[in-house]
Amino acid sequence: MPKIEAGSVREHRAQRLAQLIDAAQAILEEKGVDALTAGAVAARAGIARNSIYRYFDSIDDLLELVVTRGFHAWIEAVEQAVAAEAAPEDQAAAYVRANLEQAALGTHGWLAALSRGSLSPSARRRVQELHTSLHEVLADVVHRLGARSPELTVVVVQAVVDACVQRIDQGDEAAEVVDFAQAATRRLLAPGD
Repeated sequence: MPKIEAGSVREHRAQRLAQLIDAAQAILEEKGVDALTAGAVAARAGIARNSIYRYFDSIDDLLELVVTRGFHAWIEAVEQAVAAEAAPEDQAAAYVRANLEQAALGTHGWLAALSRGSLSPSARRRVQELHTSLHEVLADVVHRLGARSPELTVVVVQAVVDACVQRIDQGDEAAEVVDFAQAATRRLLAPGD
């Protein structure tokens, strides 16, 4: 029986999976998707090649784990930012801000490109489901705002977020983009004359 390197078997498995995802991400960043093989990941993580399949079924599954690794933390950060505000217009601005702050933290651009180009159709559907759960946070806020066209409002505010995430991914100063996006969102949601 292999020796575990943590307080419990569960912790050991979580640590080992994190090592494998780290190894896969490093390979992807350095060499691209064509270099992502079971042998390369195992060598990078320092474990036997056949051992990696205890943690996922295929390299495609590992690729999905790399792409979705930070998504639940992103969603949680957005939900917390929205919940910290009382007024729906402030919640909408918080939704925009939190999404852009999350984008500014890391590797969103290349992970999004990887998701579009390298994931299997079923994995892309699962990633889309994560995006949908995030958009539901905004839809709930827009519903509380009482917007005349709630579905259109959600689409337009999300378009602001998406465009500004792209600007951050391209290297624009995150603080400036966040300020612009929040102001634009507030103008969009302001009651008409």
